[in-house]
Amino acid sequence: MMIKKKVRWGVAGLGRIAHRFVKDLTQHVPNSELYAVAAKDQQRAATFADEYQCHRSYGSYQALAQDPNVDVVYVATIHPLHKSVVELFLKHGKHVLVEKPAFTNVNDWDEMASLAQEQGLLLVEAMKSVVFPAYQSLRQFIREHSIKIDTVEAAFGNWHEFDSQSQLFNPDLCGGATLDVGVYALWLYVDLCQLTNSTVSKPTVQYRQDNTQSEVDEYVEFIFDGDINGRVGASITRDLKREAIIQGPDVRIIIHDKWWNPQHIDLFYQGNNHKIMSPARGGGFEYEIEHIASLILQQQYQSDLISAETSRKVIAIMETSLVENGFEYLVHSIR
Repeated sequence: MMIKKKVRWGVAGLGRIAHRFVKDLTQHVPNSELYAVAAKDQQRAATFADEYQCHRSYGSYQALAQDPNVDVVYVATIHPLHKSVVELFLKHGKHVLVEKPAFTNVNDWDEMASLAQEQGLLLVEAMKSVVFPAYQSLRQFIREHSIKIDTVEAAFGNWHEFDSQSQLFNPDLCGGATLDVGVYALWLYVDLCQLTNSTVSKPTVQYRQDNTQSEVDEYVEFIFDGDINGRVGASITRDLKREAIIQGPDVRIIIHDKWWNPQHIDLFYQGNNHKIMSPARGGGFEYEIEHIASLILQQQYQSDLISAETSRKVIAIMETSLVENGFEYLVHSIR
């Protein structure tokens, strides 16, 4: 029997992030092949497929789901569509890597995680930052030296001009800072808590809006007071600091510029700087693609790097915070 050496990928939703994902897939991941793409418009799918020399293009997600040659689908639609699209692919026997945030509420996560388990399939949130080699080296160092962490400071924020029609500012499309970019820094905080067996406490949350006509959260800060104190920020209307700082009694860690694409880390521990330098091969998506493909080829259907437990905890924090602060209309799903 021939051993399969490459995983065949499908892509559902062909916006900007799909282009970045596919460039890395086709140029930097030897264990993967782009096989099929799908959009709601056939011409758009065909144009995308031509650009990346893809075998098949479809004008519906249903058609992609029915393609027997596709092993795994990267779901890159707007996040309120994630549940219905993920459910479609799981029910058709496809593994799924779903763009962050995986879902807008915990109930959707629980339903889809249960479905994936029933089907014997992989369902993973596309949190690429934690799969970068530099971050994996950092995690290994913390684990091997039993390092205690007591504070984490991280933020993700970029200025965008207010546009009520864009997804970022559209409440019907679950826009806002928490779901769009807050997921990154929350993931870092919760992952470090999990790594060090620390309790994730309920945060105090502060929301601000810079545009009076806005109906979404534009700036948010999560303040955690627990085993690890955390200040986690996110904004779609402000440029925020791009370094993440992690500290403990014997350690100071700086993840440098664009910490969510970690390639340069200074790790000061017991008087020494254990510098971690690991430039990315491509745009940063290559590591999660390679990881998911490796799991599928090895018939392992849980990721040890992108934890399902962490995904669920982060979604729960986001949902609870939005609902308790008057943004409950941002955590819905679209069928």
